[in-house]
Amino acid sequence: MKKLQITIYCASSPNIHPDYFSAAKKLGELLSTISCTVSYGGGASGLMGALADSMIHHGGDIKGFIPHFMIEREWQHPQVPSMHVVQSMHERKELLLANCDIAIALAGGCGTLEEFMEALTWKQLKLFQGKLMILNTNAYYKPLLKMLDSAVRENFMADDSYEMWEVHEKPEEIFNAIVKQK
Repeated sequence: MKKLQITIYCASSPNIHPDYFSAAKKLGELLSTISCTVSYGGGASGLMGALADSMIHHGGDIKGFIPHFMIEREWQHPQVPSMHVVQSMHERKELLLANCDIAIALAGGCGTLEEFMEALTWKQLKLFQGKLMILNTNAYYKPLLKMLDSAVRENFMADDSYEMWEVHEKPEEIFNAIVKQK
């Protein structure tokens, strides 16, 4: 059976509600129990750090993709065994989606939103064939989902656009959807 390639987009901010950290840690723990490689932005703080710490602690396979300028600022996670240094954010985004079976958005700021929206755009253009999932902890993505609904209703996106993403409220729901897919 093919080893799943999962990309996770998430926040680097350490100043967020503990529920988001719990969700990232739980998802890392769950994903560590199946045959998959998780790729992420390579950071050590915020949800990125929590996800990586959880994957490492539970014996999961995680690799980071981090631009050189972030290493200069010492933002990289020092314990991630496979850290790929790239030249730009554009290169990082491209590599995170290369060979990706599932891309998951956890809560995050502009960077997370931008990365997920680019993946969604690539999916719409049929440049990305994988699944897109949103972990909607504490209804964080409610405004984005409302905006996407508006885009469909106002005909900026096709009626079948809803099929391009899945929304799950809990890490266990995402995990169950992934396991069911395998």
